[in-house]
Amino acid sequence: MASLARAVILSGTRAAERMHLARGIATASKATKVGVVGCGNVGSAVANNLARKGFTVSAAFDCDTSRASAMPAGVAVARTPREVVEMCDVIVTGLPRPPNVRAAAEGPDGILAGLGKDKVWIDHSTTDYEQTLAFSEEAQKKGGHVLEAPITGGLEALKKGQMVVHVGGNEQVVDAMRPILDVSYNKVFYVGDIGSAMMVKVVSNMLACVHIIAMGEVLMLAKRSGLNLKTFWDAIRVSAGNSFVWETGAPLIFSGSYDPGFTMALQNKDLQLGYDMARKFEVPMDMHQLALSIYRRTQYQLGDEAGCYSPPRTYELALGESLQIQDFKDWTYDNEIYKGSLVVSHNNID
Repeated sequence: MASLARAVILSGTRAAERMHLARGIATASKATKVGVVGCGNVGSAVANNLARKGFTVSAAFDCDTSRASAMPAGVAVARTPREVVEMCDVIVTGLPRPPNVRAAAEGPDGILAGLGKDKVWIDHSTTDYEQTLAFSEEAQKKGGHVLEAPITGGLEALKKGQMVVHVGGNEQVVDAMRPILDVSYNKVFYVGDIGSAMMVKVVSNMLACVHIIAMGEVLMLAKRSGLNLKTFWDAIRVSAGNSFVWETGAPLIFSGSYDPGFTMALQNKDLQLGYDMARKFEVPMDMHQLALSIYRRTQYQLGDEAGCYSPPRTYELALGESLQIQDFKDWTYDNEIYKGSLVVSHNNID
């Protein structure tokens, strides 16, 4: 009974904290001042999406000042992350690795130093959720808010506002930020507390990597058995073996690009985050450990900057067979949510 009473008290305390935290948060509008820390692929795409829709992107910071050229016209270039926070109501980050997020967040010039009452930090980075939780607790002390918001669906989809964002944090704060999130994402999926969204994102990447490895094997089997690869791809698309990876990954193999927009080094960072979660919760991950091993080998063979769809490339090199075909030279794709599922449509296939 004592344990139950403590649980009820704790639950009530958390509910009260959430009500207190969300109180006073205004729903974002086009007048809300948005700042960006990290002007790489994600930060620049989000900023340009917002600007196209008439939202106010006020300031940006990147440790590489040359990236500021990717920002919309008129955006002030700040000297520090803190300066961005002090100039804006909402701060968006999309940084490569947990150490990059920590460097942007901490210290006298960091995000947390400037994060005051009712300011919101939306972090699109795929990072260490325990680190994000610590940042959220620090922000709460100042009356600010942190949302973890990892994204999925492909960089080109993000540029068109067609990615999916999984969000963890205070649900009332998430609802207040939806006008900003809706600009870049065709689905804003609230998962739960901080940590829950990152679990979904990391596990999604782990599943995708297993699919990529299997895809490389069966494409090579089709090639060596004399099947037409375009016909084979189309046949699997209407079979039980289809997947988002098959729909969008195989064309990147056929074109020979292997998705340079997301590197092997970053993909392996995500895989390691997932494996670390599995160790924390003591879950055997035989299949995913093998996938991580194959991805590490690919990284060592082809380099950190190789595209994240490169494992099939190692089969091409080992067997002296190319999987490239001409039909996908100008291929692009679109994402939409249909009856709760992510559906792909294709453009410019010869």
